[in-house]
Amino acid sequence: MKTIKTILLAALVLFGFEAFAQENEIILLAHRGGCGEGMENVEGTFRKTLDAGIKAYEIDVRLTKDGKLVLQHDDNLKRTAGVNKRVEDLTEKELREITLKDGSKLMFLDEFLKLMDKHPGLFIEFEMKCKKYDEEMLAVYCDKIAKAVLKAEPKGSTYVMTSFDVRALRLIKAKHPEAELGLITGEGCTRETVKIAEALGVKRIAARLDKTSRDDMKYAHKKGMKVNLWPGRHDHSLVRAWSIGADIHCTDYPSRILKLGRENYKWLTIK
Repeated sequence: MKTIKTILLAALVLFGFEAFAQENEIILLAHRGGCGEGMENVEGTFRKTLDAGIKAYEIDVRLTKDGKLVLQHDDNLKRTAGVNKRVEDLTEKELREITLKDGSKLMFLDEFLKLMDKHPGLFIEFEMKCKKYDEEMLAVYCDKIAKAVLKAEPKGSTYVMTSFDVRALRLIKAKHPEAELGLITGEGCTRETVKIAEALGVKRIAARLDKTSRDDMKYAHKKGMKVNLWPGRHDHSLVRAWSIGADIHCTDYPSRILKLGRENYKWLTIK
């Protein structure tokens, strides 16, 4: 408790009380479903965090050799399954035969969408892991994921397709202008980042928390952007992100941070 109070006091001093004039709410986004609390992008971790009260998720989506959409961050399965093979080189059948290091099975996008359909009112970011795809493969991938996500989005939920790859954002924007899109950057939410997002016609940005200032956030909001600041690997990251104006904070430990927030940040609405 002493540490939390110290952090809040530091925020007050650092931002001259200005931060506390903003709306007292922020979306808590479970990174890869909550990768600090269980195997990433798998059903067991999604169910665990849903039971804990989590209402927002970030997942990673790739294309299999036979054109199916599967949840997996890395292109290679070595880290998560101990199998030195690329996701894109394997069929759905081959991928379903693989067991991840915690005993879980890979989850496919249709299975994830079916699970989340039972929980309306969620905010979900579908990160498109397609930077290494050639133009032909990228076109197939973008069409598949856009159709699947747009068709499955329940009333009251917000589904956003995001990517570091501006090609993917351009393709979906052109073919599915109704889709919610977001630009991901390894940089801060700077004026340059905002300019890139504006040129793409998107209104959402996911940027580095440690590279973003409060002035950056003011400018992004002035331009109509919604901003997700990441990564969140520490208990104080949520308050840090909120204090500089983040709309969303992406964390590896969503259940723990939600519990901590409910106990200690009663003035902050965590959505």
